[in-house]
Amino acid sequence: MQKSNIMENEAIVTKIKNLISELKYYIQNDGGDMEFVSFIDGILTIKISGACVGCDYAYNTFDEGIKLSLLTEIKEIKDVVFTS
Repeated sequence: MQKSNIMENEAIVTKIKNLISELKYYIQNDGGDMEFVSFIDGILTIKISGACVGCDYAYNTFDEGIKLSLLTEIKEIKDVVFTS
C-alpha cells in the first residue's frame, strides 16, 4: 500500500473511531458497549458486548441506528459487520 493510501486509511479510521465514541454513549446507557475492530476494504467490523449480546432489540439498534449513522456519515464505509 502506498504511503498516501495508508495515511488516507488512517484518517478514515480516526473518523470512524470518533463517530463510534459519540454513538456508544447511547449503547452504554442501556448496559451495552461497542468497539472498533477493523476497517478493511470498506468493511467496518465492530464488536458489541455487555447487554447488547443476546438483546432482542440489538438488531434494530445496530442495523437501523448505528450502521445507518456510520454509512451516512462516512462515505468510505461500504458495510458494517457486528460481532460479539
